Amino acid sequence: MAENDKPVIRLIGFRTTYQKLPVRSTDPLEDKADPQGFLLNAAGKRVIEPQEVDWAIYAPGHSPLGTHTVERVKHLIPDPDRHGDDLDGTKLAFMTARWEKIRPAYEAWKAGKEIPTSGTPLTAWPALNEEQVKIFRQVGIQSVEEIRDLAETQIGRVPLPNMRELIKQAAMFLGNLDSSAVAEREAKKDEEISDLKERLVELEKLLDSRAKPTAVPAEAPASEELTSLRAELDARGISYDRRWAAPKLRAALAEAA
Repeated sequence: MAENDKPVIRLIGFRTTYQKLPVRSTDPLEDKADPQGFLLNAAGKRVIEPQEVDWAIYAPGHSPLGTHTVERVKHLIPDPDRHGDDLDGTKLAFMTARWEKIRPAYEAWKAGKEIPTSGTPLTAWPALNEEQVKIFRQVGIQSVEEIRDLAETQIGRVPLPNMRELIKQAAMFLGNLDSSAVAEREAKKDEEISDLKERLVELEKLLDSRAKPTAVPAEAPASEELTSLRAELDARGISYDRRWAAPKLRAALAEAA
């Protein structure tokens, strides 16, 4: 199955119902069961009990606001014994690819965790209240990116006012996130460069002191300062890297103060 032929779906969510269903036998040697493996009672009838049934709700990836499919989770799990009867394996490959998209979210939902989304979660956008998040999820929208990318023909399917304004705000919010991420990366890069420069200076001093033993006394004040700074950091219980030069040690003390 080609990569482009894999099912592209948009997961809406999950729900649980309780239905009276036949109970399967767990001990074929001891239990009385019919040919299909269902447990039988003393009268020879199937044992019927309320059972928990999990359902997955999803829609085509290209149209999350269109028709939703509701299907039992257990029927979505590919089984080579049941689904491997097609000659070229297309059916089994389709179900395997679809389950790969649903399984992580289902496991998170069963564990009581928030269903992971592809993109920025709706709850990460302060502009939305709890009710708006709920409505977006009901129509299959799980991320801020999906709000930003709503087509004109899809706006009317979201039962919320001022949708065009929300779309603009979503674009601005995501743009600010991107700018913040770039600024953070640049700041981190500058800090790393500064740290490398300080280490290089200390290394040059060390090499110079080894090449010229007579210059060692001139380095004594710097060494005493390092010792003093490290002692003060130790006394205050402040962690630091012993490779840091004096400027970085002083900065650590100032930040702690």
